[in-house]
Amino acid sequence: MIARLTPALVLLAGLGIAGNASSEAPRWDQGRSVYERQIRPAEAPEKVDWDARVSALLREEPGDVVVTAVGDMIFNERISHLEQPERKNLLRILQESDVAIGNLEFSINERPELQKVFYNFRAPRDFAWEVAAIGINLVSMANNHALDFGPEGLKECLRALDLSGIAHAGAGRTLAEAHQPGSKRVQGQKERLALLSYMRYWTDRDRCTDPDGPCVATIDPATVLVAREDGKVESVEGPQERDVKAMEEDILLAKRRNGSVMVSLHVHDVSHSRAYGIQDRTPPNEEIPFRRAIDAGADAVLGSGPHVLRGIEIRGGRPIFYSLSNFIYQYRTPKVIPTDLPHQRDSEMPRPTNVSVWDRRDPREVMESVVARMTYRDGKLRRIELIPVTIDDEGPLYGVPRLASTKRAQQIVELLQKLSTPYGTKIAGKGWYGEVELAAPSP
Repeated sequence: MIARLTPALVLLAGLGIAGNASSEAPRWDQGRSVYERQIRPAEAPEKVDWDARVSALLREEPGDVVVTAVGDMIFNERISHLEQPERKNLLRILQESDVAIGNLEFSINERPELQKVFYNFRAPRDFAWEVAAIGINLVSMANNHALDFGPEGLKECLRALDLSGIAHAGAGRTLAEAHQPGSKRVQGQKERLALLSYMRYWTDRDRCTDPDGPCVATIDPATVLVAREDGKVESVEGPQERDVKAMEEDILLAKRRNGSVMVSLHVHDVSHSRAYGIQDRTPPNEEIPFRRAIDAGADAVLGSGPHVLRGIEIRGGRPIFYSLSNFIYQYRTPKVIPTDLPHQRDSEMPRPTNVSVWDRRDPREVMESVVARMTYRDGKLRRIELIPVTIDDEGPLYGVPRLASTKRAQQIVELLQKLSTPYGTKIAGKGWYGEVELAAPSP
């Protein structure tokens, strides 16, 4: 019997590289990789006492519940052991929060032979402990890579998370389970904090076809033709109402059983091809599910997917983060596949005039983000702090985040203020981080 080869294994076979599902994944010498090549001078370490800075940030009052949220995590090499102060203290912010939420945009399984796409967004089962080690204890899973290794890969991933104590939402062994919230109990609190998760892709390719099998919760697109007054016909695309209503019902049920409910929306408006530019604005039709989630009772909505920052809206005193960008972006897996092949023709890479393939790098906007740190007391949102993050885009720690330098942090806060201004949101600079201005909570 001839084993079915995935597109990735077919390509590797054509290169003369053996792919054996039963043995350890091959490792390539990336000494001449574009990612090992340093084309920009390394940023000099800032003379900052990061331990003291972060200790001051993390001070709490009795009764505080701290929830941190980050964006997309494409994660396959350990980072919890790194000792640089700007990296160690970044993880400390997650580790010292009560609940730390991130979007798990890779699979944890032992089934490399089931890989469906070229990019190998997979880690072995015990890597779930590394996710826990960086501080993440609640993950959203409704995204376009949850099923990269098929239903069996998804089931293994769910099992690995369960065994490591990481709660999850947005994917399940059935469609009904995918619509159930993941939740964590906070020490000293009677009620749990819950997360619901949904994906809004530009096609319905991941819509569940067998509700009794492994599924992802989705809000699917619809395109309708609209007649304009001038006689022309316009094509209008937006989210399907039935899916938005299903989300609203999930929120109502979750609110009955939990103290706080947050919603994660993984949104792809269009392809990430650079032909569409930097997608840092949310199209009006895509704002609908974010706002409807708040109106249904969600305490916060966490956006991911565009791989860049988008604005923040405060609606009824509750935050909408339209995109938190990337957090860990080990995107091209340089130790797992020969990365220069996708790099050469990658439609997501900018193509400046007279710049060689080796000298191309991800846009700056893709490699910066924030950690949203929300402090609640007595069920009221008291504070939102935005901690700027930058991600290495070359060298041995490609894709690994760090706390941004003071200068870069101020630039990121200024950018986020610019993106948030259309929503009437004000962000105060606090030197090396930002704080969203909230109306004073009622006593």
